[in-house]
Amino acid sequence: MNHNRKNFRNPLFIVNSKAGKLTTKEKLNQINYCCSDQQFDVCFPKSPTETENLSQIAFKENRLVIACGGDGVVNLIANQAIKYNGTMSILPLGRGNDFAKSIGILLPEDLKRVLEEPKVMKSRYLVLAFKDFDKICLTSAGVGLLSEAAFRASKIPLLQGGLLYAVSALACFTNLKTHHYEIKLSGKKVLHEPLVIIVAASTPFAGGGMFIAPEAGKEKGKLNLLYAGKVSRIEAIGLLKKVFSGNHLNHKKVTNLHLNDIYINTKEKTFWAPLVYGDGEYLGNLPVKISVGEKPLNILIPK
Repeated sequence: MNHNRKNFRNPLFIVNSKAGKLTTKEKLNQINYCCSDQQFDVCFPKSPTETENLSQIAFKENRLVIACGGDGVVNLIANQAIKYNGTMSILPLGRGNDFAKSIGILLPEDLKRVLEEPKVMKSRYLVLAFKDFDKICLTSAGVGLLSEAAFRASKIPLLQGGLLYAVSALACFTNLKTHHYEIKLSGKKVLHEPLVIIVAASTPFAGGGMFIAPEAGKEKGKLNLLYAGKVSRIEAIGLLKKVFSGNHLNHKKVTNLHLNDIYINTKEKTFWAPLVYGDGEYLGNLPVKISVGEKPLNILIPK
């Protein structure tokens, strides 16, 4: 694909009308601000399938697509960008916006700069191979506490960002669970352990800005795996505090590795144990193999 500025002159904004707290009018005002001197189109798809179809058509027409929402809608559009070698950017309007934060787009002013001085980066992402289908994840995917906290966060109104996920994590601590998992590391070493959380990360931030994987991206072509063994409620609260600053890696119960791929499974039949969440969304049930995506994901960022 020829990435020159003329490809970015008529962007398509795909807006998740339910994302975040802003009204539709306020979202349109932000879009107008970002595109004050150029033509653009806006659409409000009514379903994930429509979001995928609209972005697919735009990428085939060599148009820039701007995902307006949280990590969920960004994930849907990124999947199509990978398939059709398209280019996308982000107007963060969700409650988490972790991927946008990882590429330096936090405010409408940042997207305005993107459109004025565009630069294409090849972004890292994860591929999750389930039994019958594949999914991508742009930030962190995992099981255990990560999944339960993401599930609970989706049920909490009003709050957003790190506060939302901190509250949902604290709710999980009232009945803190460990589950027995099998983890195969790069097809070799196999672990069978009771764990409270397993996280595979391609970017540092998750949970509305929590610095969950400070070393993500440190080793080219490898994902960052973090997992924690059984902890008490007091230890869990201490760990949660440290996650906001990224100081949890030195905790005695936390393991931090860089691997080509991992395979995770469980024999537990409970509701929580097999749930895999990523980008704040339910992705599937174990077993899953997770690796770093090989096809390019073209993201427009500020110079």
